[in-house]
Amino acid sequence: MNSTSCFFSMLIHIFTTNKNSLLVFNTNPALLPLLGYISKNLRKQRYLVLVHDLWPELPANTGMIKRGKLLYKIIDCLMTAPFRHASGIITLSDKMKKSVLHKVPGMADNIYVIHNWADANRIFPVAKENIRMINGLRLKNKKIVMYSGNLGRYQPLEVMIGAANELKDRKDIFFLFLGNGGKKAKIQTMAKDLKLDNVKFIPFQPLDRLSESLSMANVSLMGIYPENEGVIMPSKLYSLLAVGKPIICVSDPKSEVADILEQAGAGIQSSVNDPKKLAKNILTIVDDQEKATEMGQNGKTYFLEHFERKIITKQWNDILNEIIQ
Repeated sequence: MNSTSCFFSMLIHIFTTNKNSLLVFNTNPALLPLLGYISKNLRKQRYLVLVHDLWPELPANTGMIKRGKLLYKIIDCLMTAPFRHASGIITLSDKMKKSVLHKVPGMADNIYVIHNWADANRIFPVAKENIRMINGLRLKNKKIVMYSGNLGRYQPLEVMIGAANELKDRKDIFFLFLGNGGKKAKIQTMAKDLKLDNVKFIPFQPLDRLSESLSMANVSLMGIYPENEGVIMPSKLYSLLAVGKPIICVSDPKSEVADILEQAGAGIQSSVNDPKKLAKNILTIVDDQEKATEMGQNGKTYFLEHFERKIITKQWNDILNEIIQ
């Protein structure tokens, strides 16, 4: 309902834009690229699609709709038509580009890869002694394993609770989950049923405190289900690199995030189905301060060289100018 109301409220405005302007639509909500398709057919206006999530693959992979059924085919048609008629398509990763190419094979020359970014002036490392939240949460003497972000259907969070269970006898290690989402109640119940006193859930933190909250971690967790490779690209990666903390990505060994972490020397990959292995990987980092510091510094350097806002916005500027010309 939100997506539909958003679509119709924006539909009015495409008829008031300059016909010579290049319109840009992202896939959140999923219906928005249809506005470009409508404007192209009615006004001959050019548009670009920014793919944040790939539909209908994303809801199908979570079981919300059935792959190959009527609803799936309708959504696929509504998404593919705007791709075919776009002046350009921006994807967030190389694997996402391959997924889009599978839908529209003839668009290879018009698909570009531009990663998301973080702003180094707003997201940066904060020394633990300067983080007020640590004292408030009574975690001053703890090694903090943190997951920060959407606690939703697309994240392999269960294995993280499993790792907390594996490490429950390590009183110096504490798991902190920051955020909300559709899977939060489920993993809270898991933690309660396992009687874990080394796990705590707190809400999303304000943007002006994001640097502090992310910097609490001794190691940060993130994850992507193997079936969602090329369908989504976790945007939290860039902020985690920006604060200079070692990262464990719970994913397929060949995931794009795992490849980036390996190239950067900023973290390691762990299986979505093996809490014992995740627990072991956590220990290899939190019990080796020299290794953790090196990973964090490597990640920060890699971020500044590849994903800082000014670098990414320059890529946007170059591609937009190319398309406009």
